[in-house]
This record gives sequence, C-alpha cells and structure tokens, in this order.
Amino acid sequence: MKIKTVENLLGELDEDLIWRTKELQAIKSLVEKSSGSDLKLNHRVGIALLYAHWEGYIKNSSICYILYLSQFSFKYEELTENFIALSLQGSFKNCANSHKVSDQCSVVNTLINNLDHETRIRDKVHEEVIPKIAILDSKLFFEILFILGLKKSPFELKQHLIDNVLVPNRNDVVHGRNPSITKDEFDKSFKGVTEMLELFRKEIIIAAKSKSYKKIP
Repeated sequence: MKIKTVENLLGELDEDLIWRTKELQAIKSLVEKSSGSDLKLNHRVGIALLYAHWEGYIKNSSICYILYLSQFSFKYEELTENFIALSLQGSFKNCANSHKVSDQCSVVNTLINNLDHETRIRDKVHEEVIPKIAILDSKLFFEILFILGLKKSPFELKQHLIDNVLVPNRNDVVHGRNPSITKDEFDKSFKGVTEMLELFRKEIIIAAKSKSYKKIP
C-alpha cells in the first residue's frame, strides 16, 4: 500500500471507516427492532462487531499513518522523541538480543553524536509496535496514541467505556457468556465507539497536516 499524500491518507481512513459504520448501523437497527431471544442474539452479535471495529479501525488507521510517514527522510533532531524511538526500533531490537556493550553504544552514539544524520520510519515498523494479538483496552490504546504522537486528552473520558463496558462485554461473548446489557446501554456503547473512531480519524489527519511529528523549531 502506498500513501503518498495527506489526501491519500484521508481517503484510506475514510474508506475504512465508511464500511465499518454501515455495518454497525445495520446491527444497531436490528437491536432496536428485536426483542426476546432475538434481542439477546443481536446484542451478542452487536457487541462482537463493536469491539471488532474498534480494534480493527484503530490498528488499521495507525498502520496507514506509519506508512504515510515512512516515505519521508528526517534528521533525528527534527523528530519528536516518540518518532526517534520508532526510527530506532531495529537498533533497539538488536540491543535487546545482544549482551555486547559495543552494540548498545551504537544507539547511544546516535542519540549523542548523530542527531543531525538522516533517518526513516520503516514501513514495517508497525509490525513491531502495533500489537497483532492483544485486547485493545485503554492502556494499550493510550500507548498507541503515544507511539503516534496523538493527544490523549480527547479520549480520556472514554476510558470507562473501553475498560468497563466494551472489553468486558466482548470477553463475555467470546467466552460463551451472555453479556448483561440493555438496549439503552448498547445504544450508548454504539454512540461512544463510533465517536472514538471518528475522533481517532480526525486526530491522525490533524497530526499529518500540522506535521506534529516534527519538533517545533
């Protein structure tokens, strides 16, 4: 996948969000019209989809942003600390697998003496920093925000929804238990998740347009 411009990035994020939103709207409509055993079934399906699209969109959008950034060359000193860390992921990995001080000093040397050298954020770095198999609770989500240099504050009020509603209900469904949730609670979960997805999209685009990945001179 090649994402060369902010417009390309926006297109990828929008295309991914549109089909997810349509699918969520469809299950929401079924929940609203159902009752009895059908309601219980649709709640289970709806919760599974809410969580799946929450995790899927956050991870896919993060990857798109990293792919967009990977085309550029930067000097280390131009980047914010989180992106310096991203660009050095390969070196950190080598250090972790080595007990040689000489290997560790190569990273120290870069940070002390070579900040004016050029670097790139590798397009495959997301495989090392965006977990493939993990429950996307608030702790992991806030770590992803930090990795990408996105603001945490717009999402802090959603922490309860993530950790006390979305993830526990998802766990109930995948482990064969019936989640305890009413139509009103499902509606609030739907509203909260769709708001977070749209906000995440917005924050990535703002970051790309403002070049917040670079230090302010």
